[in-house]
Amino acid sequence: MTICRRMELTDSISVFSLMNRNLDGSFSLDVIEYFIMMWPEGQFVATDPVGNIIGALCSTPIDKRRASITLFAVDERYRDRGIGTSLFEKFRVCCFMQGYSEIQLELRTSNRRAHGLYTRWGFVDKEEVRDLYGPGQDGIRMLLRLDGLRGASS
Repeated sequence: MTICRRMELTDSISVFSLMNRNLDGSFSLDVIEYFIMMWPEGQFVATDPVGNIIGALCSTPIDKRRASITLFAVDERYRDRGIGTSLFEKFRVCCFMQGYSEIQLELRTSNRRAHGLYTRWGFVDKEEVRDLYGPGQDGIRMLLRLDGLRGASS
């Protein structure tokens, strides 16, 4: 059983550890705490039955109509169990309820697995961003329009 809930400041060290173990690059604890303090309702975690954080989604509002998924990871031991979909669904509903009409995200062009997942959720490629992750490390910006609350798996 997995529980998806809003992230709390007390989760920051566990989220920091999860992100640094499961994403390319390194992130500071200050970044995680900044997300929580800036937009508390836009940050989510997934926990196992005893409360260990096994997934997290950090986000930022860009403007009145668009929010961005900034960091998103599920511990590699728990992937392919719908945890990422559950986290995303919580975030998508949050955005819809707050009046956002679009969600964007960026990912490395080499991350084909994540690209396939986001495409299944309805995201479309918007643009390629050269050197987004450093010299020679290009990214793709993807966008999802929130025209209604269809399921993430549709």
